[in-house]
Amino acid sequence: MAKSTTKRTAPAARSVLDLSARQARAFFLQPGSYFSLDLPPYFDFAPVLTDVATYLARRDLSSLSSKPRECDNVNYTIYSNKDGRYAWRPFRLIHPAMYVDLVNVMTEPDAWAQLRARFKKFSAVSNVDCLSIPQQSRTKRSNRAAQILRWWQGVEQASIELALDFEYVLQTDVTDCYPSIYTHSIAWSIHGKSVAKANQRDHTLLGNVVDRRLQDMQQGQTNGIPQGSVLMDFLAEIVLGYADFKLGQRLAKARVSDFRILRYRDDYRIFVNDSQAGDLILRALSEVLQGLGMKLNAPKTTGAQAVIASSVKRDKLAWLRGNQYDKNLQKHLLLIHAHGREHPNAGSLVASLTDFYRRLPKQPRIEDPMPMMSMAVDIGASSPRCFPTCAAIVSKLLSALPAAKKLAVLERIRGRLDRVPNNGHLEVWLQRISHPITPDVAYDEPLCRLVEGEDVALWNDSWITDRKLQRIVDASRVIDRKRLDATRPLVRRAEFSVFEYP
Repeated sequence: MAKSTTKRTAPAARSVLDLSARQARAFFLQPGSYFSLDLPPYFDFAPVLTDVATYLARRDLSSLSSKPRECDNVNYTIYSNKDGRYAWRPFRLIHPAMYVDLVNVMTEPDAWAQLRARFKKFSAVSNVDCLSIPQQSRTKRSNRAAQILRWWQGVEQASIELALDFEYVLQTDVTDCYPSIYTHSIAWSIHGKSVAKANQRDHTLLGNVVDRRLQDMQQGQTNGIPQGSVLMDFLAEIVLGYADFKLGQRLAKARVSDFRILRYRDDYRIFVNDSQAGDLILRALSEVLQGLGMKLNAPKTTGAQAVIASSVKRDKLAWLRGNQYDKNLQKHLLLIHAHGREHPNAGSLVASLTDFYRRLPKQPRIEDPMPMMSMAVDIGASSPRCFPTCAAIVSKLLSALPAAKKLAVLERIRGRLDRVPNNGHLEVWLQRISHPITPDVAYDEPLCRLVEGEDVALWNDSWITDRKLQRIVDASRVIDRKRLDATRPLVRRAEFSVFEYP
């Protein structure tokens, strides 16, 4: 038989569960896995992570430290806003020594094999699809871009396709998912609840080892896990995957089979042909989650709705229906501003701002940049997720002003941002704009003070007894001085844009 000449295209990404233990360790130790909040490119955690990993390769962290759970501020917290108003979400820069130690524990060959086997059991639930396992890009795209593409293809596009099979979709999510995860539930999820409870004093049990390390990061607290890293996303998937498994068992016992669930992290889309079956599934899911210390978000839970109309996010539909463009720059930005007021922090808002940014270099001259600058700052202040893109727009608009006026404008922008609570992330990006113009502008945010060359302790190291390890985790090492010195006033697209949003 003649061999096929059809060329097979390699997948653009692969699940972290397809990696060997050594590959998974390298994946989790990448800077993009360590911290997922957007920062300017002169923040580089690779030197610290690499050196800590090398130092701990043949040493046990417990032999180099005392009791970290007795210390506060072991991790560093920076806030970002979730809804443009009061939903402040803490992102944790986990202490590098603790982060590497936990990665090492989870990616030991036996431990990694155990975790992979557990996820294989979770995935055996045929009607429930988990689409949020961390992805490793196999192209020039970043791992984060691969994860976003996974959501678009696996959730939005698949949801539309499922209209061929189902009449209705119900949607829900978990209230404050990461802060509500009970650390003991990780052992339940890895080993089964009955086994974990029977062996809760076994300090060699993988789930217990992970549990203790999470408590060490949080002054002994058992409620919540730190948010802001791919490693913590993976730990959340262990618990949510166990919930999928328990839900599948419960629905099989109730003989409910005509349904499909797409889950992306703690967001659920439940597809059914019978609205009463949908309500039954929601009740069963609520009971399963309560058994793990979590609960459904009642205000965001919808009843049975038409599939296609509910498959695309409302903000995206609103943007597609409306006028998206105007030849006049200011009117174009006004359209985006109005969309942002109705849909703060939306993905469609990020995409529309990126489109506007692309227009700016093509303009031979920018007329009246100040009103547009004000709008861009207001969008970013109301939708902090968009602020890196807004900062890039402001940097371009600033270039249209005389040099003597730029500092005064930056001070006005800073005054506007000072009225936003928990504005550290915004200050980081404002500093990205101001530093190439003048490095003398002082900011309160500790990450900004690191850029200014101050001696700042991001992490509490008092629990580390080994002097060399303390030197390795010196926070000043996360600033790439060469890259900082090479920074130009204009924020380039590569600094803020993951890729073209679908």
